[in-house]
Amino acid sequence: MANNALDQKIAHLQMIQGVIGRMASDAQNLKTLAIAVAAAIIALGQTAGGITPWLAVVGTFPIVIFWWLNARYLHIERAYRHLYDLVRTDQPVEAFLMDWRSYRTAVASPLKIAFTQSVLFPYAAVIMILLLIASFAWGGASDKNGANVDGRPISRQVQ
Repeated sequence: MANNALDQKIAHLQMIQGVIGRMASDAQNLKTLAIAVAAAIIALGQTAGGITPWLAVVGTFPIVIFWWLNARYLHIERAYRHLYDLVRTDQPVEAFLMDWRSYRTAVASPLKIAFTQSVLFPYAAVIMILLLIASFAWGGASDKNGANVDGRPISRQVQ
């Protein structure tokens, strides 16, 4: 009888561990996708004759969405890790329980997770690059006299 309970516990832990692995993989894939989207936005702008400032600014919105989804996935992953610890330490948990929502208050909120170093840095770097490109596209590289680096005055007129 005790052997059957141990087998059930191991099976339950393996199920939870599988979910944790998928959540971690999905969170990493979101970081990769965010970088790919930013690169696509920059490439799109370059093939269209130069990146427009609005393209770079609008390009930050999908990055922010990926940032939030990453934080959300890590929040859910941490809730499953909490469930895993409860099962591992023989705390009272329903057999084969896989509902993470019962444990979401035991872990940091997605907002707090979004501003942790491992989540904030990649997305903030991509957003800053896009905004830097937008600022160059808006004003161009100019000197203190308002002229382009090559000496021509900055023109705001569409040609």
